[in-house]
Amino acid sequence: MPGFKIGDVAVGGTAGVYVVAEAGVHHYGSVDTAKAYIDAAAGAGAQAIKFQTYTADKLVTTWAPLYWDEPKYKTQHEVFHQKKALSTAEYVSLFEHAAKRGIAFLSTPFDIGSAQMLNDLGMPAVKLASADITNFPLIRAAAQFRKPILLSTGASTFEEVGAAVNLIRETHRDVALLHCSLAYPTPLRDANLRRIEALAERFPDVVIGYSDHTQPGESELACPLAAFLGAKVVEKHFTLDRSLPGDDHYHAVDPEGLARLVENCAKAVMQSGSGAEMTEVEQAARTHARRSIVAARALSRGRVLSADDLDYKRPGHGLPPSQASSVIGRRLTRDVPYDGLITADMLE
Repeated sequence: MPGFKIGDVAVGGTAGVYVVAEAGVHHYGSVDTAKAYIDAAAGAGAQAIKFQTYTADKLVTTWAPLYWDEPKYKTQHEVFHQKKALSTAEYVSLFEHAAKRGIAFLSTPFDIGSAQMLNDLGMPAVKLASADITNFPLIRAAAQFRKPILLSTGASTFEEVGAAVNLIRETHRDVALLHCSLAYPTPLRDANLRRIEALAERFPDVVIGYSDHTQPGESELACPLAAFLGAKVVEKHFTLDRSLPGDDHYHAVDPEGLARLVENCAKAVMQSGSGAEMTEVEQAARTHARRSIVAARALSRGRVLSADDLDYKRPGHGLPPSQASSVIGRRLTRDVPYDGLITADMLE
């Protein structure tokens, strides 16, 4: 099974689900707020906390139209321009704080300069957004760092996904593809979780994951179901307060929800099993709850057995009822008491 490490933590293969708490730009330019997110994500059991790093001028044209409801602004540039970015020095502080809390610090770069800055500060992996799956200059630059790349695949064709994977693998092989429905929020009927299996089938040597945009108020099943279907990385938008206005707080999980997500993903994987014919825990029931062929009455040596001489009762220590036809018409070589097992060695 494909796999790699982010820092010292295994991803893919036989490892558990790698949970990424996506905090976006919920720090609103405050290092203290960002540290609070790091603390909460670590406390909930996530393996990574992730923010986003961009400037409006590098991300979008000044005239790009909105494609979502935003009554205060007329263009995407206006929306992104008012979000305060963190400085390099502030990122240094956050990397150090995350290291103390034992959680990986990630931030999605939306331009090559941001990617280079984050890499220079020691970011252990690169997360790239769905919308950049055809942004080959950014993908190529990220691949040059030779660190694991987590690539979301929302609103993309399998052909586009394959082209991006091939580009990354011109440099190195550590890549994870995250199924994603690029709709904020994603209606439950459009989560399309079977695409996880489709990605695994088409890219069998790539780690597969899931980035979720469903609303926890509607259901908390998407991420555990993704884990059950084989997602080795699960990313979920994360907030300290779901009641906050704007951004994506309304479809994010809070710290308690993130803790449930971590636990439920682990339990989903535990329940998925290996597809074994049966499990060890079933053996006692197989032996003691199945039935055996027993004497319906006290039977004497030399008796030729008929169907009326037989009964079928627990435990399953003797011949199963499925072999009754091979017992009927046979002669007993010894006496058998009522309820006694009729076994092969007493028949001739």
